Amino acid sequence: MGMHGVLITLSPKRLAQIEEDPETLDDVLDARHETEIPGLLDVGKVWDALDVILSERGKDAILGDALLARTGRPIGNDQSIESCRLLAPPRVAEVALRLESLAPTHVKEKYPTLSGAKVHGKFGETPDDEEREGLEIVLSRVIAFYRDAAKQKHSVLVVIE
Repeated sequence: MGMHGVLITLSPKRLAQIEEDPETLDDVLDARHETEIPGLLDVGKVWDALDVILSERGKDAILGDALLARTGRPIGNDQSIESCRLLAPPRVAEVALRLESLAPTHVKEKYPTLSGAKVHGKFGETPDDEEREGLEIVLSRVIAFYRDAAKQKHSVLVVIE
């Protein structure tokens, strides 16, 4: 089935709820399959491919947080979740600014780097325009997601499950 990446914006209130009762997070993650949840972006299996395109797996520290929240603090203790990390609002703002400054051609230029990167889901192993366009669409959603989160001074929770 493969692991999915999910980004969730958290107001201070929502964050407090999750820290108090980590099962709330499981409920939110389960519910996303039935209903659209405001402030939740499911990037599916492309999280690794986008991370390579954006940050070369963390070489760019700020963009390395966009999909994996590498510098975020771990929260929750659920065994079914591979990684669950929280970016505080100041970092969310930094990530948002960097994402906004990317050239519109960024995915197109970096897409070829996927071929040797052995990314999750095998993206980019065989170059494919449709696949590349799909990645461009998801990246535009990620950029909008961070823009909104930064505007509201929210934290961002990154879940890989």
